Amino acid sequence: MSRHPFLSTTLASTLAILGAAFLTLPAAGAAAAKAEKADAKPAKAAPATDKPADKTVDKAAAKPADKVTPPPASSSPMAELKKSNEKLDKVLQKNRPNWSPEAELQREEVRKLVGSFLDYGELARRSLARHWDTITAKQREDFAATLRELVERSYLKQVHGNANYNIKYEKETKDGNEANVTGTLNTMARGKKVKIALEYKMLWNGDHWVVYDVVTDEQSMVENYRAEFNKIINKDGFDALMRRMKKKLDEKEE
Repeated sequence: MSRHPFLSTTLASTLAILGAAFLTLPAAGAAAAKAEKADAKPAKAAPATDKPADKTVDKAAAKPADKVTPPPASSSPMAELKKSNEKLDKVLQKNRPNWSPEAELQREEVRKLVGSFLDYGELARRSLARHWDTITAKQREDFAATLRELVERSYLKQVHGNANYNIKYEKETKDGNEANVTGTLNTMARGKKVKIALEYKMLWNGDHWVVYDVVTDEQSMVENYRAEFNKIINKDGFDALMRRMKKKLDEKEE
């Protein structure tokens, strides 16, 4: 089995958190894990030797890539999230056969909606952290595009035919061009009701609020990506990471 969950052959459980969670639908992986939590043994903590490196990487990715005009005082990141999810819910309610032309149109509509409020560029930059400054502009563009394709494909696979969830937004906090929105996801897993704590990390991009990270039950999408990418780059280099990501894209969907 691969040491890297992001690139393993069983992406569903990991990307339920890393990919699908940015739209708050945990699907099989995160929801099932939550439902079975009471029966599972606590996971072992990561080795202490990994912590200093992670902290250093976090600091390297802490600042937004570009400065933009501050958001209007009346702007509400939570209101924008609600509006986006309402649009998405409307699209997902249409249950189309996966093989049909209508299903492909539906997937394209979902891609556009997700792309309007998930900042893939910021996600890419923060997930590479200090490695971002060591690669060329062309490599950055290629990496961001490949990451987007992987996240989109995983998310579309998770949500197809599964819109049985609702989100209760609870609180928004703004600090300059950044904001946090917290809430709770209510869904079902194996016949059990499941509640999952959510935290959206957002940026003002000069026009509207966008999401660059989602924390589900203290699991950060960006931090999980960052840890996996950092391991691969440190061991085999950036080009090796890109080869693995593109190989994953070339694999046929089951």
